[in-house]
Amino acid sequence: MKTSKYILQTRITELEDTVKELQQDRSVEKWLDAVDVKERLKISDSTLWRYRKEDIIPYAKVGNKILYPESFFTQSLKKKIINSHLL
Repeated sequence: MKTSKYILQTRITELEDTVKELQQDRSVEKWLDAVDVKERLKISDSTLWRYRKEDIIPYAKVGNKILYPESFFTQSLKKKIINSHLL
């Protein structure tokens, strides 16, 4: 029969592995398409195009599709929040 110590060690190892997986998932960049960005910022197609042209918003082009890193919008919003250091 397994001892309590062995069971606890096994459970701790499982929890550590779960935490590592969750941390890796957070490091994966999520990308938004133009529809999502326009909806979030409440802007038009031409404004979004101008933001790209003026390097206001970072983007990547994959084939014919233009994608925008979600982290850019999250970081920009955090900079504008009062007491953002608490987040």
